[in-house]
Amino acid sequence: MKKLLIIALLAISFMAQAQTITIGEGSGMTAQVPFNTFYNYSFTEQLFLASEIEFEGYIKAVKFRIAYSYNSEHSSDIVVYMKNVSRNTFANGADFEPVTEEDMVFSGSWTIPAHVDDWITITFDTPFHYNGTDNLLIAIDENSDDYAIRYFKYSVVDNSVLSYGSDTDNPNPYDLGSFSGMMEVGSQRANIKLVFGSVADVADNKLSMMAVHPNPANDFLIIDGADGEIVSVYDVNGRLLIQEIYHDQLKIGNLESGLYVLVTSKGRIGFLKEK
Repeated sequence: MKKLLIIALLAISFMAQAQTITIGEGSGMTAQVPFNTFYNYSFTEQLFLASEIEFEGYIKAVKFRIAYSYNSEHSSDIVVYMKNVSRNTFANGADFEPVTEEDMVFSGSWTIPAHVDDWITITFDTPFHYNGTDNLLIAIDENSDDYAIRYFKYSVVDNSVLSYGSDTDNPNPYDLGSFSGMMEVGSQRANIKLVFGSVADVADNKLSMMAVHPNPANDFLIIDGADGEIVSVYDVNGRLLIQEIYHDQLKIGNLESGLYVLVTSKGRIGFLKEK
């Protein structure tokens, strides 16, 4: 049994690699996304379609393509939100998608370096689970009380961008209906790279000392010391297959035979599902 677990974990470490998906190859330049650099304050929402992503998993970072090199760096105070949504367009400037604190994946300073003509990364505080079937909303709230115009590469996608901006009225992401500044729908959507994490990223690279049995298993798993915890099961490609609050046993009868990773707050452990 110990040999089997070692083999399973080694297989997972080699197979569960991160994946990066690039969306948009346009060469046009805009200062309105990923946030509007023409204003002291801005809030933007962008929509990326499931048909463009074609992947399920945890997004741990995004990259935006700066248009060209600048002589000085500039840092902006931003908050990033991500959400699985059914909508694929915005109808008008007031047709925003509501976000909550639960949708927040990053909050802090994002620096655009000097003399860089390349992709610029935002690494999330909390990886976001994209479900692979809905469309993806990415919203960025910029709160720096200053501006330095920076241009990014974009592709034209009709009515895919919502942009709010003002030099005096800072949009409140949780009360966008009260905003009195510029509100418009646009089609200049930022080119983007979605960086999906591996299972190790989701579990914070912690190997668990917890025990699961039986292993191999057919219909259920018993997880020692996990009662009342949220438990998640991933395949070796990092796709989330099961997530629930654990009580007594975890039913796995619907899984195909093969290797899987069980993740809890205590870490991760590999198990083998048999027929």
